Amino acid sequence: MPKHENDLVIQVSPDALRTAALAATSGVRSMAAPALLARAAARGEFAGLRGTRFAALGSGGVSALLQALMLGEMVGDKTSLVPARTSAGPLFARALSGALVGSALYVSRRRPGVPGALLGALSALAGVYAADRLRSATTQGLGLPDPVFGLIEDAVVLFGGIRLVRGERVGGR
Repeated sequence: MPKHENDLVIQVSPDALRTAALAATSGVRSMAAPALLARAAARGEFAGLRGTRFAALGSGGVSALLQALMLGEMVGDKTSLVPARTSAGPLFARALSGALVGSALYVSRRRPGVPGALLGALSALAGVYAADRLRSATTQGLGLPDPVFGLIEDAVVLFGGIRLVRGERVGGR
């Protein structure tokens, strides 16, 4: 309850926070959140997508493809061949990935997909810039080699993403 009548109170549900956090991982590794969600759905650990327009994420083939793309992205990140995550193409792909994950999670909870897509896209963009600044500060400020920081990012994305998807299962969704 606000202390004064002009105070603004914003309540954020745990589902929205979990959606934002999982979608933010798309800003770090664009394929991670869709791959981890698809893997959980294919294993039957996340049943919320069954019967929705995102049910295909739960197929073994889609899950395997997304996981292969995620691993390829993680390997490619350690090379100089991959463009900066803040350049137009990768930035758009990360926002799209976050939107997909956000919409899928919202629809899995029988909520409208558009707000989830918007939350997911914005969270992915926030993840892009947060990870980019952290990586620059760490590699330049501490002298940590870029590929080493990339491995740390991979570990954080995988550990965090798996925990967030498991959080969906624990919630009975």
